[in-house]
Amino acid sequence: QDEVHLPRAASWCELNITHCASELKALPQYFMRHWGPRSVSFQHAQNTYQSLAGWGRTRFHIVGGDLYYPDLKHNTFGCVLRRTPILAWALLETLALHPGIPDVDVPVNCRDQPGSLLPGNVHSPMRLAFSYTTGRAYSDVPLPDYTYWGLPYADLQPWSDWLQLASANRPAGLLKEKLDRMIWVGSPTNPLRSAFRNCAGSTFGDRLEHRMPEKDAMHELAWRCKPTAPGVPCATKPSSWTPLKEQCRYRYILHLPGISDWLEHFKHQLACGSVNIFIGSRPRLRSIAEASGLSAPRSFEHFDFTGPLLREGEHYVFVPATARDVCKRLNSAISQLDAMPRRAECLAQRGQQLAAVVSMPQVYSYLAEILREASLRQHVDVARRVAKAEGSRLVTKQNFFSFIPPAKRPWMTNIFRAWHIDRFNGTPIIPPHSGETGSGLFH
Repeated sequence: QDEVHLPRAASWCELNITHCASELKALPQYFMRHWGPRSVSFQHAQNTYQSLAGWGRTRFHIVGGDLYYPDLKHNTFGCVLRRTPILAWALLETLALHPGIPDVDVPVNCRDQPGSLLPGNVHSPMRLAFSYTTGRAYSDVPLPDYTYWGLPYADLQPWSDWLQLASANRPAGLLKEKLDRMIWVGSPTNPLRSAFRNCAGSTFGDRLEHRMPEKDAMHELAWRCKPTAPGVPCATKPSSWTPLKEQCRYRYILHLPGISDWLEHFKHQLACGSVNIFIGSRPRLRSIAEASGLSAPRSFEHFDFTGPLLREGEHYVFVPATARDVCKRLNSAISQLDAMPRRAECLAQRGQQLAAVVSMPQVYSYLAEILREASLRQHVDVARRVAKAEGSRLVTKQNFFSFIPPAKRPWMTNIFRAWHIDRFNGTPIIPPHSGETGSGLFH
């Protein structure tokens, strides 16, 4: 078994912000390392989009500095919940904040996991597709995920607001004033989680708080319960509902991988200033650091665009464990952290500082640069040819709501727009250009 890596000295408390900013700036080229200049043709781009799962894909293009959306047919594509319109808004904001982004086609796998495996043959074409996550075995290029702009049904405000809230609730040096307990929010969806649930009560007693929201109630909240007034989300919450800000009250936040490591809102919990503990088996595939010094994080199977910035034992604790020894291994790690409160404080502080480095201006800068890098990999005419072939429509802030299907409008008009009202200034709420099953909407 691997050992648990804890901070080596309390002097590690201050994060090297300059170094982190330098690594953040190097991420676009790191993720685009698989493709040479002008190596992606029009046919390659078309094949890439068609290869993505039909129930978890969407597409945009930037042509002449403007955003375009294809005339995609209903039931041939789509992203769950509000992922497509939030991505469209993020791209519009990026174009406004970073003018001059060159023409680029943006095919997106919007599922919870990456979907473009690296080919086993070096001569096989590699798909240049975007995703919310990537991994060692995948070529998916990670986009900032939609929760940076807020998660409406979960009452999770935009990232800038979350950072302010988390910072205000945790002045430096106050880890000892948090609840001396650990919290895990999750369901027994795999053997490791089931084993932990079975042994945790006898091992940790009241020191562990386990919240398990009811699945059907969560589905109702996410999909069917619609807000009816500006700024007022759905009031009906499942039993054991635990907002992220409540998790910030605990000294230790536990993570056990479920469908995807990324779904656990790891960045939000790092910002809490608690000690984040990731429990699981280390991925078998190892990655080699590039010339930039960046590499895939050692602890995660899947990770978002900030993954290469994470260091176990510096920003979080990784506890290697199996279903046979998960409680024993975690109990040992907690005992070590309890015995070294200053080091635990440093680890929590560094995790919070790293989250703060990835501010919204940095998120937009990364998004702009990854689009520029992708443009350099595509033939110069790819985006224009795709836009023409797909009958794409121009998307602007003036006609944004004409792309929102009726079913998504309550969330987008009452919650998302209210959260970003200063940026929606002058954006009219106009009806969709076709019905619920019409083509070319943000389905």
